[in-house]
Amino acid sequence: MAEDEGNELEKSVDKLNQQRIDLEKEINDLNLLKNEKLKSINDELEIKIEWMDKERIKAIKERDNLLRKVRHSNEKSWKNALKMVGILGFLDLVLIPAIIILLSIPLQWIFVSMGLVTFLGMMLIVNYMSGTSPFNTGEIRKAITVSLITVYLAFVPLLTIGMMGFPGAQTIVTNFTWLIAVVIVLYFATRPLEEYIKSINSK
Repeated sequence: MAEDEGNELEKSVDKLNQQRIDLEKEINDLNLLKNEKLKSINDELEIKIEWMDKERIKAIKERDNLLRKVRHSNEKSWKNALKMVGILGFLDLVLIPAIIILLSIPLQWIFVSMGLVTFLGMMLIVNYMSGTSPFNTGEIRKAITVSLITVYLAFVPLLTIGMMGFPGAQTIVTNFTWLIAVVIVLYFATRPLEEYIKSINSK
């Protein structure tokens, strides 16, 4: 009887040992799987980090190229704008007076022609510099202001030095001076008013 119990106890111990061995094997297998999975995840992360580094370098290069293009474009825009201003000045100061004198047109038409040419020219130059197609960035306001001031600065000196004279010239100069003053005040006053209205509408 005692021998049977000893055999049963020995079998139980062997069974427990076998279970312990099996558990250790399963734990080792799980550790191996875990290590392989962690290694796989680590490899994927390294690949993603490498790809992100490449994309970051690529984005930096593209940004630098874009900034370089914008800088060259701005330089080119200013050069073209200066050429356009030069052409406009040539038209106002040389070509229009020469045509009017050659065709024996009354000198008063110089100011009409100068105002129209300056207005259209400034509208095109400002629109070109703004980089927008529609005339919605203040081009017309700037063109009106510049054309009126241009005509004023040409008209008053010619009357002052006596190259032109006609009845009522002094009254015209006085009224024109008031008109220029109003235009300048409105030009500088409307910009803060626009900004104030935009800030109110954005709230």
